[in-house]
Amino acid sequence: DGVWEEWTETSSCTVTCGGGKKTYSRKCIQPQHGGKACEGDASKKEICGEEECPGTLKQCDTFPVVRNVMIPWNPDRESITVSTDSVAGSNETVGVIFNDEDGNWAGSLFIYFKTQIKYTIGWCTFRATPFPVTLPTETQKTWMITYDYTEQRIVFYCNGVQVLNVVVSDSVCTRWSTTNSWRDWWKRKPAQIKFH
Repeated sequence: DGVWEEWTETSSCTVTCGGGKKTYSRKCIQPQHGGKACEGDASKKEICGEEECPGTLKQCDTFPVVRNVMIPWNPDRESITVSTDSVAGSNETVGVIFNDEDGNWAGSLFIYFKTQIKYTIGWCTFRATPFPVTLPTETQKTWMITYDYTEQRIVFYCNGVQVLNVVVSDSVCTRWSTTNSWRDWWKRKPAQIKFH
């Protein structure tokens, strides 16, 4: 029967800290005179670079907004949690810009404290839109944002209440933009974020 050679590292870790993936492959030595081929996969990915990065966001941590500083971020393992004390009518804005590992724009989220608290999501919604549910009334709000890259689904929570659940795929967002470069934003996997 076929026999696998040892695993060989075929790509270095995708990040230096904060959790990434490394690829390994192996070759099958085929049987000489009949017999079964090797069973199993010829490649695999393993988690690497798990050391904590300075300023890395962790699940359920509240992160003080430091604007225009790029922070490593892994959407598969971390949510974004931001605490605000802005009130409707203060005209303040909190924005989160997503970039891929090469620094290309990969989407954005903004919360606007207008007469009504509203949001925009990258090119998917150009107009500030009220949240579809009533937000908690406390002035101090803790916003948790999760992003499932596989499903292209963004979920907002405010003080533990889910206030938005939206898919940012072409099928949902194309009607807002015909500019191809904007439409590619959410196709790039975020690897870092900054507050704007």
